[in-house]
Amino acid sequence: MINLLKSLKKSDHTDIIIFMRLRTIILILALFAFLSASAGGLLYYYSYRQAAFQKTEADAYSRLNLLTDQLSFYLSEHIKPVKTLSGIKELTTVLKDTNLESIYKANQILDNFTKSLDLEVSYLMDKNGITLCSSNRNAKDSFVGKDFSFRPYYKKAINGMPATYLALGTTSKKRGVYYSHPVYDEPRHNALGIVVIKASVEFVEAKLFPKSDDTLLFVDPDGVIFISNKDNLKFDFLWKPDQKKIHTIENSRQFGNGPWAWTGFSKNQAGHVTDKNNTQYIFSSLDVTNYPDWKIINLRNYKAITKQVSKPFVRIIGPATTSVLILTGILVLILYLLGIQEITKRKKAEKKLRIREERYRHIYHKTPVMLHSIDIKGQIIRVSDHWVEVMGHKREDVIGKQLTSFFTPESKKYAINVIFPLFFRTGFCKDVPYTYVKKNGDKMDILLSCYGVRGENGNVIRSLAVSVDVTEKNRSQKDLQIAKEKLSQYSQDLEMQVKKRTAQLEKAQDNLKSLSKNIIASQEREKALVARELHDHLGQVLTALRIDAIWVKNILNRFDESSGNRAGKMCSLIDDTINDVRDMAYRLRPRVLDDLGLVDALESLLSDFEKRSNVSCVFKHNEIPKISNTLSTALYRIGQEAVTNSLRHSNATTITVELKTDYEKIILNIEDNGCGFDAVNNNAANGFGLEGMRERANLVGGKLDISSHLSHGTIITCKVKG
Repeated sequence: MINLLKSLKKSDHTDIIIFMRLRTIILILALFAFLSASAGGLLYYYSYRQAAFQKTEADAYSRLNLLTDQLSFYLSEHIKPVKTLSGIKELTTVLKDTNLESIYKANQILDNFTKSLDLEVSYLMDKNGITLCSSNRNAKDSFVGKDFSFRPYYKKAINGMPATYLALGTTSKKRGVYYSHPVYDEPRHNALGIVVIKASVEFVEAKLFPKSDDTLLFVDPDGVIFISNKDNLKFDFLWKPDQKKIHTIENSRQFGNGPWAWTGFSKNQAGHVTDKNNTQYIFSSLDVTNYPDWKIINLRNYKAITKQVSKPFVRIIGPATTSVLILTGILVLILYLLGIQEITKRKKAEKKLRIREERYRHIYHKTPVMLHSIDIKGQIIRVSDHWVEVMGHKREDVIGKQLTSFFTPESKKYAINVIFPLFFRTGFCKDVPYTYVKKNGDKMDILLSCYGVRGENGNVIRSLAVSVDVTEKNRSQKDLQIAKEKLSQYSQDLEMQVKKRTAQLEKAQDNLKSLSKNIIASQEREKALVARELHDHLGQVLTALRIDAIWVKNILNRFDESSGNRAGKMCSLIDDTINDVRDMAYRLRPRVLDDLGLVDALESLLSDFEKRSNVSCVFKHNEIPKISNTLSTALYRIGQEAVTNSLRHSNATTITVELKTDYEKIILNIEDNGCGFDAVNNNAANGFGLEGMRERANLVGGKLDISSHLSHGTIITCKVKG
């Protein structure tokens, strides 16, 4: 008993000595950790600052690479459009035969190009460099009549070479990219002139050169800054220029008349860039693709980077040092107070650990999941009962063998070359696809997930892995994929059939539309013919008959008053017939439409309606461009039908007709103050000749809109491209 107590006291004394030594060691380590942290912090600061400079330079080049690609794309996007514009026959026509009609058509083409491509201006120059047509012809700074033969883009294009030129406009005083292309006649030997489009660089500057602490520059071969995110640097020399270079730029007039200041930047012998105040910058530069010697430059202030790096350290190091001291003291105190308790707890923990180990082994082996563990050599050191049951092996035949010996050759190669190196480096993998080979030769697709158990040195020493059988799932996915492919093929076939049928319907609709146009045109020709016959032949006959009737009346009055009165009634009847014939001829085809045009025809129509009714007719119009006879006829018939419907059905007292232009469209508007109708729920919307008006509008590429409400009148609007 005594010996037992002595043994226990000796054991306790040994534990106390071990604890005191441990406390001293921890105190020394804490002090060493503090000194190491301080020295390491300083070293880390300087290395971090150097890394920040390197990262800034690398980021700058990455940004410049992306910016160079984007800028090259934007500067080249109008090369194809100017080539397309040069091939339009209206431009060739005006260069060969300059007249008002050809100039008008060419200007319309240039207007459309400028508007659709959002350009600053498009213009056409003859072979002498004189501007004939331009989309800015109506502006104060119009290019028409201006001589731009001194521009390099003219000289290249007139000699058969398309050109791209970046410059400041001599007339507009705006920066832009000029794209020029020769205009040829057939055969393509000599250029008749050139066509030029100018795109503004302001959009590119705002999008690709945002405001920031960095200075971004787009510089020409002579060092003139063309684009920048700093407004005060535009058109300045990046480097100090000599007098010869200044003289060259003055003669070229590429960037105006100057003067061009120097930014103050310069390079020292070490390759660093400084400004007038000796502030140092990180300099990065790249050439722009397709623009030789044009460069994009990025300048970053050294002081800004140093300040950005030092601020976190100044804010963190002081509190961190104090915190380390406090935590070290607290740690030593806690170790001193809890040391004895830890010795007791250690023994209890070891006992609990043994119990948990036994429980873990039981759970590991008995769980109905395929579990296994391998060592760093890839050998199996443990498997669950379910694993050996599924694979058909005995446990003693499995332990010690390579896990890959149970894989297919493909899975074995994938595991050795890819998964094992990754797992032993990271200690984790999830849903790795493998294929097991069972003892009976059957293959089983699995998804393997595992984590690594690490040793004292932190390296993975073994694994705990779970395998999930996905054989049936993969088979179902393959079947589903095959079904999807078949469905996709069916869908493609159906889509082709739909496209084919749609094309046939569209062709049929086009044919029907063309037939309708021809029918209406034929009707109008017949109406015009009948109207001419009524007016020229029948009208003349009736007029001659009237003259004879008056002569007969005068003769009969001398002899028989009653016969003279009857002859007078005959004259009145002939007058009424002449008026009816004239009205009929006018309704069939008013000659004023052919002789004077749409405006006079509508004015005549409303004047006639106002005379024949008690309705006030008002006609408004502005200047209408010249339009085709087909379009004039269609608009006249729509107006005629609309006014007629108002007189017949609406009980209107006022009818207002307005003919105007809106950009590229001609608008005919007929409005009355009549009773109106329900345009949504009433079948009247489809009656009263409205369908005929819609058909006429559609045949000339227009659209007819009807707006009407009960007791609030009716508005009919036809919009058609002129």
